Amino acid sequence: MERNGRAPRLSLRTVETAKIKVAMRHARSRPTLALALLCTIAAGGAAAQTRGAPLDLGPAQLAGDEASYLDLAVGTFGTRPSHLAPDAASGLVELRYSRKLFGFGPALGVLGNTKGGIFGYAGVYSDVRLGDVVITPLAGIGGYHRGSGEDLGGAFEFRLGIGAAYEFSDRSRLGLRYGHISNAGSHRINPGDNELLVTYALPLGF
Repeated sequence: MERNGRAPRLSLRTVETAKIKVAMRHARSRPTLALALLCTIAAGGAAAQTRGAPLDLGPAQLAGDEASYLDLAVGTFGTRPSHLAPDAASGLVELRYSRKLFGFGPALGVLGNTKGGIFGYAGVYSDVRLGDVVITPLAGIGGYHRGSGEDLGGAFEFRLGIGAAYEFSDRSRLGLRYGHISNAGSHRINPGDNELLVTYALPLGF
């Protein structure tokens, strides 16, 4: 304030400088708003995939939340290139829960063979769709009781498997699955086991 009580006059240079600063603030805010909008869209897409939305992978699609499945299978146990015949016949019951996180869902299963061997496991799986064909990889861990069958090294074992199935209009699936049980060197011996199974999967209401 001046001594006579009047407000000081602003010079032309001061006014122009203020206008330039305001314009620069607006210019900076536009890319910031655009960036915020892009982040919001990306976060929404990530959240959708987290909740189990499908994800396109070119000609294939990583399936999201679908029906839960009860998989029933019969086949061989102890299938190896060095064996002309498998050690035993086997059967499998597996439950795959529908809800997925980043394309992966939980699974529980029991595999038994005609020599009294039983392997119970828990794991994660995913479904990759190629039209009406569904590819299902699975990885799990569990406990093995050998019965009178082959010694796989110990009770603690890992299981890896991959299946391919044709999905019918009622959403049931018929296919083949290859599986491998191994202790990954955690026991003294690790002969491993391979299974080749014919599978039939029934959709469940949850």
